[in-house]
Amino acid sequence: MITFKEIELQDKALFDRYFAARRYENSEFTFTNLFIWRIPYHVKYAIIQDHLCITAKYRNLYPFAFCPLSLGKGTYDKVLPILADIFQEEGFPLVLKSVTEDRKMEMEEALPNRLIFREDRNNHDYVYLTEELIELKGKKFRQKRNHINKFLKSYEYRYEELNDSNLSECLETELAWASRRDGDKSILEEKQAVFEALSNYQALKVTGGVLRINGSVQAFTLGELLNPDMAVVHIEKANTDYDGSFTIINQLFADKAWSHVTYINREEDMGIAGMRKAKESYNPVKMIKKYTGFYV
Repeated sequence: MITFKEIELQDKALFDRYFAARRYENSEFTFTNLFIWRIPYHVKYAIIQDHLCITAKYRNLYPFAFCPLSLGKGTYDKVLPILADIFQEEGFPLVLKSVTEDRKMEMEEALPNRLIFREDRNNHDYVYLTEELIELKGKKFRQKRNHINKFLKSYEYRYEELNDSNLSECLETELAWASRRDGDKSILEEKQAVFEALSNYQALKVTGGVLRINGSVQAFTLGELLNPDMAVVHIEKANTDYDGSFTIINQLFADKAWSHVTYINREEDMGIAGMRKAKESYNPVKMIKKYTGFYV
């Protein structure tokens, strides 16, 4: 009998081994992302036919699985029917989320006529050239430069790496921000994810940046390497009472933490209009397309 387990910090080495086996560009395939959201999404895993199979269920929606991960060439014709049977035993169809184009093609080749895919625009990842996020050159970034210039003229600031000395202030800042919207379930879930990331930043091996304005923490961000040439930003929080705070923490984090990589993945917009506008305003160099697959 196959038993799915809840993920724990001690599982990081196992997950990282599977993530390192191939070059992934989608933001879901980091242990950090899965771990910090494991409670609201009920993230679980099992090893099936040498594949790392990860499932999730959010609120009252149907459960789903991520694309099974292999250490070598994936044998989807073996693992997906087993996964489908497990879902069927629970009374649900097998739905696969965050399937990238290359994995979609491999699955269709392995199981012709057994999978139907639909593009999931709301979950496409935005990928940027790190150099552009740092330099903000040209007409397309003029508004960003204006925000930064206004910020520099208005405030005294200092950028710091996240460390044990400023960790508690980041936690207190997040708690204060979340309390302003207390009662919103999504905000509570996000607060929990942020607390998980900050409290376990060393074990998760993430890199963080902290922005002090007039001496107090008013912005922070967390990310890590997604593959050797791409970083992913998991969390970015800033106090919008300080005009330009998001723009400056974005630029500083790209410069101080990720200048050695070509690309930065800033994750998806979740179909939120304001978030989509903000992410598009930074002129992504490419999108990581994702699909939802239905096993039939």
